[in-house]
Amino acid sequence: MKCAIPEISWHNRDPVLSIDIQPKNSNDKNEFYRLASGGTDSHVLIWYMTFNESGSINLDIAADLTRHQRAVNAVKWSPNGELLASGDDESVIFIWKQKGESEVLNIVDTANEQDKEIWLTLKILRGHMEDVYDLSWSPNSLFLASGSVDNTAMIWDVSKGKSVALLNEHKGFVQGVAWDPQNQYLATLSTDRYLRIFDIQTKKTLHRVSKCTLPVPPDNNLFDKSVRLFHDDTLQTFFRRLCFSPDGKLLITPAGVADFDGVTKPINLTYIFSRYSLKQPAIILPSPDQYTVAVVCCPLLFKLRPHSDTNQPVIPLPYRMIFAIATKTSVYLYDTQQTMPFGLISNIHYTRLTDLAWSNDGRILVVSSTDGFCSLITFAEDELGEVYVKENVTENKVEQVNKENIKPNSDAVEKPKKPASNAKSTKEDEKKKPETIITDVQLETLPIIDNAVIPEIISSDSKFETPEKINRPVTPIPIHRQPRSNLDTSVLLSPEHTEDIRLVYEESQDSSERTKS
Repeated sequence: MKCAIPEISWHNRDPVLSIDIQPKNSNDKNEFYRLASGGTDSHVLIWYMTFNESGSINLDIAADLTRHQRAVNAVKWSPNGELLASGDDESVIFIWKQKGESEVLNIVDTANEQDKEIWLTLKILRGHMEDVYDLSWSPNSLFLASGSVDNTAMIWDVSKGKSVALLNEHKGFVQGVAWDPQNQYLATLSTDRYLRIFDIQTKKTLHRVSKCTLPVPPDNNLFDKSVRLFHDDTLQTFFRRLCFSPDGKLLITPAGVADFDGVTKPINLTYIFSRYSLKQPAIILPSPDQYTVAVVCCPLLFKLRPHSDTNQPVIPLPYRMIFAIATKTSVYLYDTQQTMPFGLISNIHYTRLTDLAWSNDGRILVVSSTDGFCSLITFAEDELGEVYVKENVTENKVEQVNKENIKPNSDAVEKPKKPASNAKSTKEDEKKKPETIITDVQLETLPIIDNAVIPEIISSDSKFETPEKINRPVTPIPIHRQPRSNLDTSVLLSPEHTEDIRLVYEESQDSSERTKS
């Protein structure tokens, strides 16, 4: 594993608020990866990332999208890789599509000779009253969920450019949204300290998770205490980017805290919920010194590492999943087979981290920060393990939400009708209890990290905006071409700019060695 920080002007050195890597399908013959980034300079940039023979990355700008007039807080590629969504501080969401050979430019979409690609505005989604903070696509790329400062989340029919649902029961900013890969749930995380789970079909709230008791033994000081699970609105972050695992069986939420009456210093946590028990976290991942702001899962599933009968995987699945958690200034790498993190990347940025993105082949993890730079964490082929091949990732059949089932003027979505011949078998299936994939995990077995083994982390109390920018007037921002020219942004990340980092697994190393080499 190597970590490199390209010394280029991503967004004129303004904070980079969001990044995402375009999913590559089997028909994509390009050697490069497309990376989208959004920043406070109001631009959306498309980048080419290419591996060279030495395993380093060539980075070059491909397009500069300039329709936004305010800071871009979220960029998300659709699962099929064809569309890009971006949301900004002006409550507007743009849907972008790459220009085809036969398509013509309209008046508002302009092309520049320096751009290698031309991207057109397919739809403009208007409905939120305040800043859009997070976005999440449906698995079929037909619908989009958004979270906003106006205390609402919305579901959009992208092809029609219209909202089909308004989820307005939040009492605080909606800083994170996540669409279930099995197309059953939509999860939101708000500054009102609630995790909410909505039913995609009915748009009704299934769970409101704010307080609960934790699965700990009787001798633990948290036993039988009602614990507030999430930080309140004083947390100094714009984002609480939660995510589902690629198989949809886990929901991982940042901004967690163990806060109860009488506690002097609440513990920062990240929670893992099972989709079969969303009222109470099944696994708790402590973050000793810093709160967590974002989680991203590697899109691949991996084969289990060899293990003994006495050292079974933490989550009893036939495969393991890998995910990254961003704290204020560090990134932890976990998998579902062991309790301790197997990787730690720190001291890479001077100010807060804002987002994470993982390529769908698992080889590139990108980290963005308010210091105006991004880190590229790269993995050699098979470094994370051997890929687990399975025809269907989800074991349960999931009904897809089709466009014809959506009623724009209704809060409900009609469920697809089931064939009469399958009525009996369906009832029998409903009686079956869901598969139990997570057992109670005792707090003593969880990854309580020793502060002594964590390297010194650069901290900062700076805000996302400088005092001079907070009250600046809203004016169109001109295109800054000079710092983004090909000569400035075509960067070769040579071995001198990278740092090798060992991946540490429980069975191969003593816990005292779990540090960055």
